[in-house]
Amino acid sequence: MQKLILVLPIFLLLAGCGQSEADKARQKAELTEIRYQRVAREFVSGVLKDPDSAEFRNQRGFCGEVNSKNSFGGYVGFRRFIAATKEMVVFAGDDRMTSSDFEQAWSKHCR
Repeated sequence: MQKLILVLPIFLLLAGCGQSEADKARQKAELTEIRYQRVAREFVSGVLKDPDSAEFRNQRGFCGEVNSKNSFGGYVGFRRFIAATKEMVVFAGDDRMTSSDFEQAWSKHCR
């Protein structure tokens, strides 16, 4: 009986060590989000005048805001971006996409 009392807490402790399926799914989603953000930063940095000066914020997947230095060495202010591929990085106010199209894409993919 005493052995059972000593062994039972060990089994209960070990049973609680495994991750639940919800925890595993959450952890996988977090790692995927981190990967998406890293890739987006690489894509955006590839089109900036001074990629080493880039400051990112409010990132979610392939979308976010970036501030970097221009040709004169001054920061231009945070601008929203969508980085679909290395060749397709679009900024708010960019001439590659109308403002309404950018807002529509932002609402669909970045919120």
